[in-house]
Amino acid sequence: MTKYKLNRNDVLEHWNDQIGFIRSSMEKFDKGAEQEAKRIASALRTLFHLTNRSKSLLAQLKLPIIFYSSGELYTPSNLVSSWTLLHMEVGPKGVYYRPNYDSSRTFFLRFEDWWNEIIFDDKKNIFTRRDIVLFVANKDGGSHVDPEIQESYAQLVRYNSLGWQAGPMGTPPKNNPVYQAIRSIGDEVTRSDDYHNVGMKNRYKQKEKDIEMRFVDSKKRYKWSNTEINKSEETQKIVEKHKRFSRTLYIQEFKNGQKVEYIG
Repeated sequence: MTKYKLNRNDVLEHWNDQIGFIRSSMEKFDKGAEQEAKRIASALRTLFHLTNRSKSLLAQLKLPIIFYSSGELYTPSNLVSSWTLLHMEVGPKGVYYRPNYDSSRTFFLRFEDWWNEIIFDDKKNIFTRRDIVLFVANKDGGSHVDPEIQESYAQLVRYNSLGWQAGPMGTPPKNNPVYQAIRSIGDEVTRSDDYHNVGMKNRYKQKEKDIEMRFVDSKKRYKWSNTEINKSEETQKIVEKHKRFSRTLYIQEFKNGQKVEYIG
């Protein structure tokens, strides 16, 4: 049987469809339909998940997109749990995780650094954007429902392994941190796409600023700067156990005049 090979415009149309699905689901999510995180995760999987059998839309298009990283800096020596894409909201109805859309400092990253950046650490397990997206898409109803899930995810989603509580009664957050993180990742992706569509202009190096990615294993990583992060001796010892990959810190200017920090 003769097969039709998609041309670049065909694939780009699919890309734009998935971005549109994410935007639509984010609107519904913000109105209270947090289960829309499953649809967002499914679209993210289509955009980015690359295997021997399946080629992601990003890989097919080879788009030179730089990816918005809204997460606070991760410190591996932190004695308490980390969730870099979220903050805690305490109100009369209880405690909730919320997406951290506007961090004090944000970076843009190359795709592999962004996709594999650590966003959760419950002091037993660490999770990247890739881990969380594929868990929701492949196991939790995005594209498939598994009758059993890994213990590490069950602890994160069902049993508050992040450990945070509030109030005199020690009330845990009422919502799912993974779904909130998916909402935050959706925001990062749509912002990244918006910047890409504006078009890049100039890029220049920032002098005297050391920046790198530290690898916990072959995939999981976090951004680190020996010149900008205040650290204890204990922290430095932990960081030095992780493999170092140098990066360059740029100022990236877009055609609309906006400037961002880019780790490339």
